[in-house]
Amino acid sequence: MTTKALESSSATLDNVLLAMDFVLAQFEAGKEATMNDPVMAPMYNSGWAKLDKYYRLTEESPAYVAAIVLHPSHKWHYIQENWKGEWIEPSKKLIETQWNEYKPMEPPLPLCEVPSTTTNEFLNWRNKHLQPSLTMDEYERYCNSERVYGFTSALAWWLEETQQKTYPSLSKMAVDILSIPAMSAEPERLFSGAKITITDRRNRLGSDVIEALECLKS
Repeated sequence: MTTKALESSSATLDNVLLAMDFVLAQFEAGKEATMNDPVMAPMYNSGWAKLDKYYRLTEESPAYVAAIVLHPSHKWHYIQENWKGEWIEPSKKLIETQWNEYKPMEPPLPLCEVPSTTTNEFLNWRNKHLQPSLTMDEYERYCNSERVYGFTSALAWWLEETQQKTYPSLSKMAVDILSIPAMSAEPERLFSGAKITITDRRNRLGSDVIEALECLKS
């Protein structure tokens, strides 16, 4: 069931940890239900241990967590609601490290102060403090904004012109990460299909041309 869902062409990296959390929940429930079963209990324990091994491997790359956070319907909400507290802070540091590779070198310009149109001190104070802050970088502004629903995919949302203009650097990071398929099955099929491209009559194709052709086929 989980494998079938992740084999689709629209299944990208943001589904990986969610799918692993789903399978982990099944193992946890199975372990509890069969703890006194001499046959099933060891099987559930072995399955849980194998899943835990691969779950730990996802900690080696920030892309897995970033894919969830860059999903506009999830952001940090899913992680904060479903993960243990001690897992969240290291995850935030991982994403900040990843974001630093895309983050503009120059900080955003401070917000220009709007001239006051009233002599009322309270209204001046209120207007000053209600002005939107532009000192936050793109990632902070994205995380602090409301979650979004009603789109076809997270990747499609980031490819919209609105997001490209609002988050010019963060959108590049999002597209790079959310373009990664959840499983390698489709890339492997494309790689194997290269033999159809390279025929005897196309024996002078360069590696760059072959790479471009396979990317277009994907």
